Amino acid sequence: MPLILLLLLPLYVFASERIITLAPSLSEIVYALGKGDELVGVSEFSSWPEEVKEITKVGGYSNPSLERVLSLNPTLVIGQGKYAHTISQIKELGVKTLSFELDTIENIKSAIRKIADELHSDASPLINPINEALKQVKEDKRLGSALKGKKVLIIYGLSLDMNRGMYIAGHHIFYEEIIELAGAQNAFQGEFPGQPVIHYEALLQLNPDIVILIHQEGTDGKIDTEKAKALWYTIPINASKNRRIHIMQKSYLSIPSHRIAKTIREIAEVIAQ
Repeated sequence: MPLILLLLLPLYVFASERIITLAPSLSEIVYALGKGDELVGVSEFSSWPEEVKEITKVGGYSNPSLERVLSLNPTLVIGQGKYAHTISQIKELGVKTLSFELDTIENIKSAIRKIADELHSDASPLINPINEALKQVKEDKRLGSALKGKKVLIIYGLSLDMNRGMYIAGHHIFYEEIIELAGAQNAFQGEFPGQPVIHYEALLQLNPDIVILIHQEGTDGKIDTEKAKALWYTIPINASKNRRIHIMQKSYLSIPSHRIAKTIREIAEVIAQ
């Protein structure tokens, strides 16, 4: 392109954004795309990478402070589709917004591509590891037909009170995709997508062969994991009888960002044991 035409391009093409993200996964993606210095506001739950802890918090997923958002003079606010009302409010205030569903692996990859396009970044360093992880699991000879018929139940959170309701991985969510990729099946066969709640009696009826408990100390509180596992081994289900109760504590396991590549590998590895 001739130099004179480049000089005539609008200056905002080259200007930095002032970005606010309304979920930890989205701030992680922006950082990984090399645009962390353009983040001016993040969700109060954002904690990775370390630098994000120093950025102004604007509130939770569904209830950010609109006053705080506007005070940061953002040029772009990125949120999740399930909080469409919040995004709509911000958009009505004249701020450019992007909104994404982050429930499935393909939707996560799509969000990464679109954010990269918006920020004039290269998505491939984030997408390629996800594709490589998927390929690795598909080719793992310990998985596939060897796990056919095995029922896996993934539970969010860890508690010593078995009378409390348990949030589990339902349908149309990346956890279920990983289970099926490994050759097993989701122990939950109800109709609910997302994160349904079950109680002790329903757990007995599901009778999973493998139970994976995703424990986040930041949200679940400090719990004696050995004591919790011992309690689970007293429950009359196949997973307890076969000593297939697994507690996983990595922070990224519940965050649908580019780090899903690690989640795919690690959950598949646990299922393969």
